[in-house]
Formats: sequence, structure tokens, C-alpha cells
Amino acid sequence: MKIYTVDEVAEVLEVSVKTIRRYIYAGKIGASKIGGQWRINQDQLDDYVRSTSSEHVCNNSCHSEVSQDDFCVFMDTDYFSSEDKLQLCTIIDYYSDTVEEITKLSEILSRVVTEDGVNGGQARYNYVYDQALNRARFVLWGNASFIEKATGLLRPFEGGSHA
Repeated sequence: MKIYTVDEVAEVLEVSVKTIRRYIYAGKIGASKIGGQWRINQDQLDDYVRSTSSEHVCNNSCHSEVSQDDFCVFMDTDYFSSEDKLQLCTIIDYYSDTVEEITKLSEILSRVVTEDGVNGGQARYNYVYDQALNRARFVLWGNASFIEKATGLLRPFEGGSHA
């Protein structure tokens, strides 16, 4: 059975090492200390992923299963590096009864993030879908041009109707 370090699990889940340690201390991910270091086996990692299957976060166009409290880590300054003097972060809540609308919105944001020339390839976004509230919460990070372009593409979603 595969045994992971905290760093390896952070890489697999595309979150910070701080997040994994926080999940261990909160009991969200099972782990054992081996030689004074936390280790997570494959079954423990699989259990965590299964337990979070109703929570979905997208970081750039990669999909990983993490929880809503991970937004604070997403915005952690250690996570980002940029040469831009001005960096912005914005939160967008989108309420919808259909996952298809939220998926369409996520795809639009994903295209902007991965577009050549936007924010020098350093733009980021995450989202989490709360099924109980029928809400997707998106967090965008980047320079002013990226934020302006991304939010401009969201205008058709205002008022609940879009093309």
C-alpha cells in the first residue's frame, strides 16, 4: 500500500501543506506519525476524497476535492507569486438550480485563466459548490486586467439568464 508524505498529499489534492496539516489535526484526513513525520496511506487518502465528493473546488482547470474552509489557504500569500505590483482577489457567488449553469460559468473562467497573455499565466481561480444552497462560490486572483476580463464575461449570468 502506498504511503504519502504531507507534501505528496498536498500535491495530489492541489492544496498547500498547511491545509493538509489542518485537515489532519481536524480529523478530516487520517494520518499516523512515523519517525516523527505525518504519513497518510492510500486508504486514508481515498477515504478523504470519498468524504468530500459533494464538495467540489476547481483550481485553474484542475479538479480536486477539498472543503470550503480551503479558501483561506487558496488566498494565502505563500501560494502565489507574481511580478505584478497590483494583485486583486474577488469572491463571486452564483446561485443556480442546475449544475449545468455552474459548469458553464466555471468553463468560462477556466478559459480566461489559461488564456495566453492574461496575467502572465499567473491568474488563479477556485470554486466550491454548496448543493444545499444551490450556490457556487468562485474566488479569482490576478492582476486588474484579468479580473476585469473575467468579471466582464460574467455579465450574461446576471439576473439568472445567460446565452
